[in-house]
Amino acid sequence: MANPGRTETKEAGLHVCPECGSGLVQPTRWEQAGARGHWRLWRRCPECEWRCDGIHAEREIDAYDEELDLGTRALADELREREHECMQWIADAFSRALEADLISAEDFA
Repeated sequence: MANPGRTETKEAGLHVCPECGSGLVQPTRWEQAGARGHWRLWRRCPECEWRCDGIHAEREIDAYDEELDLGTRALADELREREHECMQWIADAFSRALEADLISAEDFA
């Protein structure tokens, strides 16, 4: 039974789960299908565990690949930000320890 408030996968893109609406649908396997420019693609949603496979044209696959690239860049940016925050916290803690004379040369021997 279709959900009237939810867009179908083809309209929303292959990265959108038709069950829960998550934009995190991941490819799990792919292989070239019979016709040139067509691919059989297996996908899964990490949020609701929806799974499917289907044959898609090159245009759909290219759009999906773009979405995956955008997601990869967003994750990499978030990781860099978290690493920076963590390093800043370590540097601040080290600085406070130095100011409070809690660290001496013997700590590094």
